[in-house]
Amino acid sequence: MTGKINRKLSENDGVSLLVAILLILVIVMAVLAIFPTFAPYEKKGEDAACAAGLDTARRRLAEDYLSGNTDQNELEAMRVVTYAMNGWDDLCPSGGKVYLVRTNNKDGLPYDLVCGMHDSDKKRCTRLNSEYVLRQLEEGLRRSKLNGEDYPEQLEFKLNGSTWTALLTDEEVPFKRGTSTTKGYEDAGVVAYYGIAGHSNFGEDFGSAEGDICYFSFADEEHCAMWQENDGWTGDSYSYNGQ
Repeated sequence: MTGKINRKLSENDGVSLLVAILLILVIVMAVLAIFPTFAPYEKKGEDAACAAGLDTARRRLAEDYLSGNTDQNELEAMRVVTYAMNGWDDLCPSGGKVYLVRTNNKDGLPYDLVCGMHDSDKKRCTRLNSEYVLRQLEEGLRRSKLNGEDYPEQLEFKLNGSTWTALLTDEEVPFKRGTSTTKGYEDAGVVAYYGIAGHSNFGEDFGSAEGDICYFSFADEEHCAMWQENDGWTGDSYSYNGQ
């Protein structure tokens, strides 16, 4: 009799464990099924957190300006924000690169803060981000030269909380728009290419000194930007005037 009871309990335990496992699987599948519906809310939350941080920083800038520092320059403005916000790099909680830009508004504050990830003007994001990336590549090339490598095949850069790799090219990479709508780059996210004067015949008429970056092509998901020494910036992100 005791043996029958033990077997019965064991069978019940096995059934209970199976039911528990199946229940967990059902819950997991349900969460996975509805997870995409949370994505827009998550993005809105990130946008709101970034906007709140930048609004606070802008108020600190305004206070400094209105208190009498009407000759506020870029370094002073960055110092004010950095001190008030206990740092600069984490102004955007999601890791977006924040830029200090001139407002060109004589009646208002001389500077504004723009997040390269969350700003509503996506063409402006591309312009600011591409210039920031080019400066990083120029610095990376300088370090490579010091290490005896004049023509590095690739250079790393950081943007909006992620690390990317730019590739050396000997021909133009003429993006017309962002990667999400460019064949072959739909899932690439951010891409960048650079040419170095003297590496080949490419770029010999671009006006750059030998060993310097003579060409730069950048694209994010939505827009693109290209640069040459003798032609400046072009691309669909520069298709209209504005900061």
